[in-house]
Amino acid sequence: MNQLFAILLAGGTGSRMGESLPKQFLRLRGESLLRHSVKRFRRFGLLKSLTVVSHPDWILETEKELQDLLEPNDRIVEGGETRHLSTLKGLASISYDEKDIFFIHDVARPSFKQNELFQLVEQTKIFGAASIVCPVTESLIRVGRHRNYSEEPLNREEVYAVKTPQSVAGFMLSELLLDPLSSKTSEHPTDLCTWMGKRKVGIVETDFRNTKVTSPGDLTLADSLYIED
Repeated sequence: MNQLFAILLAGGTGSRMGESLPKQFLRLRGESLLRHSVKRFRRFGLLKSLTVVSHPDWILETEKELQDLLEPNDRIVEGGETRHLSTLKGLASISYDEKDIFFIHDVARPSFKQNELFQLVEQTKIFGAASIVCPVTESLIRVGRHRNYSEEPLNREEVYAVKTPQSVAGFMLSELLLDPLSSKTSEHPTDLCTWMGKRKVGIVETDFRNTKVTSPGDLTLADSLYIED
């Protein structure tokens, strides 16, 4: 039987938002982005455990923020210097076998749908990994090295925006952990699809409402697009 785990990445410091408070603690409709993500996974109801990966300086605040939502099997662990290192620390804190499945989610994305979690599980059973994605509606181009000219148009029907949650099976994770990674933190994988490289990743299509709070103004947009689920 597959056991399901969730790793929630909440290691931001607020630098890109221009805030002294990390974005995971910013309020959306009265609750923090962090609580929104945890509550959605709680409503899913099928997790063996939930792991929150926090910046070391904000662990106490994270504990206070989630004290009424975490269950005995859940944990809060310190993150790393990059998103990928934080993911690895979250994974390392859990004992699992090859049939188990991990959700990996950026808490800066407060809106995802319950049915998408079920679809991710099914796609992961087939491909070993899966991701929420969204069709791209704009025209796309590839730009030159110095970003001041275009090189070629891209077929937008073949391009999707990668979002989270994503999911990976234990057997695939064992394979991925054997891959050599660049010693440069700037070259670490930026998400599960990047880490998977040329391996096939199952996709679960969503829409534009799964938005990420990264820059000033994104919180207002996230509020306008918020999914009640």
